[in-house]
Amino acid sequence: MVDWVVETERRFMEMNMVQYGKQRDEKIIKLVTQGKAFTRIQIEKLFFNQKDSTRKCQLRLKKITESGRLNKLIRSPHEPAIYYSGKLQKNLDHTLLINDVYTSVMTQKKSYYKVKWYWEFPLLDKVRADAMIDVFDIMLNRRHVIFLEVERYADHRFTKNLSYESLTQMSWTKEEWAIKENARILFPAILVVTDTKISIKSSLDFFVAPVNAVKDDIYSIILKR
Repeated sequence: MVDWVVETERRFMEMNMVQYGKQRDEKIIKLVTQGKAFTRIQIEKLFFNQKDSTRKCQLRLKKITESGRLNKLIRSPHEPAIYYSGKLQKNLDHTLLINDVYTSVMTQKKSYYKVKWYWEFPLLDKVRADAMIDVFDIMLNRRHVIFLEVERYADHRFTKNLSYESLTQMSWTKEEWAIKENARILFPAILVVTDTKISIKSSLDFFVAPVNAVKDDIYSIILKR
């Protein structure tokens, strides 16, 4: 009788693990479809935090790609594999840097943060931010909205500040992303993530952060705004 109970419990746990694995697979596929491309390391950080996570992540991604639901790209044996849905992005490095920020936002958040993330967020049909990060700190009862821009290459001049500044001449104060704080309505800060040296002159709150600082502690950066 005892052996039957133990065996039943074992089979039940195995069924639950299989179901959990399938649900996780669906979440991975959905995320990669939304974010266009992720590295194996990014996916591992987001979905696998248990012992032997690298091997388990690789096995699940192998099954997903073999089923044809995601595509795999290996650019170098020294770099993690890249997984994408549909056609390969032209600005792949740009996309992966955005998703480095996404991974940091989602894996570093506290239980008392309500976090919303939007890829390619349109602003008044005039500007499209690389992403918008909306964080509500429950403990402090305060909302932080950050527009994200990433800059990968040193030979690219950053001129998007001019586009953002043009928004201030439009009716933006009633937009959902406008920050209402006491009697004021504030335009969100714009975070530029880059390892290049850039200088931004603007009346808006632009601030620059290196990639490693974002990976180490993004909330110490964005919650100052």
